[in-house]
Amino acid sequence: MKKELVRRLGAFSCALLAALPLVSCGDTDTVEQKEWIYVPEFVSIEDENVSYYGMQMAGSNIYYTSYTWDEASETGTNSFCKYSLTDRQVETIPLAWPEGSEDMNINSFSLGQDGSIYTVTYEYMEKEDGSLDSQQIVYKFDAQGNMVYSEDLTKWLEEDEQNSYIRTMAADGQGRLYLCMESMILLFDAEGAQQGKISIDTANGWVNGMGRGKDGKMYINMYNYNTGEGISQNILIELDFEGRTTGNVYENFPNVNGEKITPGVEKDFLIYDNTTVYEYDLATQTKEEVFEWLDSDIDGNTVSVCGALEDGRFVVVYEDWQNDDRGVALLTKTKSSQLAQKETIVIGTLYGGSDLQSMAVKFNKSNDKYRISIRDYMPDGEDYEARLRTGITNMNNDVTSRNCPDILDLSGVNVAQLSAKGLFEDMTPYLEKSSVLSREDFVENVLTAYTYQDVLVSIPKNFSIHTMVGSKDDFEGKDGWTLEEMVAYGEAHPEAELFDDMPKAQMMNYMMVFNEGAFIDWSTGECKFDSDEFKNLLNFVNRFPDEVDYAAGGASTPTRIQNGEVLLDMTAISNFEDVQVPIEEFQGNAAFIGFPLADGQSGHALIADQACAILAKSNHKDGAWAFIESWLTEEEGKYSWGFPVLKSQLDEKIAEATKVEYYENENGEMVAWEGGSSVEYEDGWSYTYHTTTQEEVDMVMALIDAARPVSYNFGSEVVKIITEEAEAFYKGQKSVDEVAKVIQSRVKMYVGENS
Repeated sequence: MKKELVRRLGAFSCALLAALPLVSCGDTDTVEQKEWIYVPEFVSIEDENVSYYGMQMAGSNIYYTSYTWDEASETGTNSFCKYSLTDRQVETIPLAWPEGSEDMNINSFSLGQDGSIYTVTYEYMEKEDGSLDSQQIVYKFDAQGNMVYSEDLTKWLEEDEQNSYIRTMAADGQGRLYLCMESMILLFDAEGAQQGKISIDTANGWVNGMGRGKDGKMYINMYNYNTGEGISQNILIELDFEGRTTGNVYENFPNVNGEKITPGVEKDFLIYDNTTVYEYDLATQTKEEVFEWLDSDIDGNTVSVCGALEDGRFVVVYEDWQNDDRGVALLTKTKSSQLAQKETIVIGTLYGGSDLQSMAVKFNKSNDKYRISIRDYMPDGEDYEARLRTGITNMNNDVTSRNCPDILDLSGVNVAQLSAKGLFEDMTPYLEKSSVLSREDFVENVLTAYTYQDVLVSIPKNFSIHTMVGSKDDFEGKDGWTLEEMVAYGEAHPEAELFDDMPKAQMMNYMMVFNEGAFIDWSTGECKFDSDEFKNLLNFVNRFPDEVDYAAGGASTPTRIQNGEVLLDMTAISNFEDVQVPIEEFQGNAAFIGFPLADGQSGHALIADQACAILAKSNHKDGAWAFIESWLTEEEGKYSWGFPVLKSQLDEKIAEATKVEYYENENGEMVAWEGGSSVEYEDGWSYTYHTTTQEEVDMVMALIDAARPVSYNFGSEVVKIITEEAEAFYKGQKSVDEVAKVIQSRVKMYVGENS
């Protein structure tokens, strides 16, 4: 659970944006008008049993599996279908399975250039003792469904437990089949004869995808997370069928989506990521943009197939589980001057994200006046910190130029710092004029939390609460505490650790996230890192270990808390049931004390999800508000995260959490279901969730009412300076006074340059 909290915290972490001087965004719209747009036609496949999962494209056809259940006979039927993009008709291809295997369950399939169909199936047989034995069999059928060959893979897969599962499969231009497992590729010729295998080194990575290039050769796309130099990379590897080995390696292959590698139109490969479709050239190892998904009203995060037809149109298969929308789109290259012109609203973002893309697509499809464009400031690359610094610089340059966005995604932004500069538009007048929303519709404390100097800078869509929890015996009646009080609390309990598995660097990060304002005044440039308060913080952090071996095992955090070995825990609350484990950890005697703050007030952190602000210098404020309003009024998606800020949706979440489910027992009586999902640790400590009680709801609502917004700044330049210089103190090479003086000097210089 604690490691999960660290993961969640990391998802929100980023460096602080430098304070920005105000300049006009200009009097003219500087958004570049694209010459060509790929206009979508959304195609409806008339088959109520169509499965978009695993769909594949060959020529002008789309292939898929379809499952039909007959209620009368209580039997299911699997079908293999072809949808023609030419005549828009569905055809069932009768695959000629061996006698007695007519209703085969296809595990995966692939398509040859000549229309051949390759499938892998699991087949089960009952043994003499009544148990089931399984086989994996590969079949090849011609385009009409006649079986060409079958080959039992069991003998090959049983030899190596690591390679018992087929990850992906593909056929090359000569009809030869490649079956990719974890670290080897089985080879079959066009007649189905097994021709050996190619071994793949996956010690530091995995095969991401496999497919043909435009040259007809077979390639694998491989992700290596450690090249020996601490660098991760995506590589493309040519496969040599005759030599049973790998061939040329291309180390500059982009990070892309999708398991299938697709031949390009003019270049070697067609590739795509969450935002853009490219063509990739092997000779120059470069990519060239073809189009952006958003321009075609498609969320790139949902795309599973992208291919090209001979007439130049693109075929896209997408599955949007969040909004229960899936289908096929045909994209036609069109002069943008021929299309109805809309006012472009630009959203600037460091992280992008599927939620932002999804909402932009929905808005663009439904609004005839405005169109959203997303400007992602994070460049490509593997070094996250370097990318983040570049992204922040790119954002700063944009916001201070005539090319500034209209909306700023606040993920990772220090809202208080930027708000002090008057960067954001006040949303209150827009809310007052809205015909669909009013202030009373929202959780009041969230609006209060995002009001700076009487300016409502944002209304988040969702939020969560991050806090500290301890024993009620120690914190009864306390609504918050200071850094000094937390240090004193630790010193008063020398027999126990404050936190479990907490290294120095992480502890300093936490303390600075919630207390940076105690040591930096961005409006004046004043810094207090040579103060006694900061020196005490350095001494406090020095109590924690340099590093933590998370793989070392041992007792879990709940066990150590209950044994008196650990005093505090951190927890993230994004659902009403999330308070149950902390309460159980402290055996029903938990107090949610919050993070220590310099002013001693309640330190429950309100972490916003999907929060945007309108820039004060935008020339398209009405359009910007139209997008934010549509986002806020959108119903909660199937897989929404956190607490909704709309009271009506929050009430629905409460009703769902507290709803008691009933079942019929052996006596025919309807009784309440007591058990739920469980969490279990390696040392045996476990907990089974129960239906949320009203008391637990009240507890969470009290935390929401007291929470304040926090922008996580793990890895910020300030924390980086502190971490670098504090190391000498931690190692005993310098005194706390010497280190504090150096930190004061460096941070003061940095703040002076950026405030």
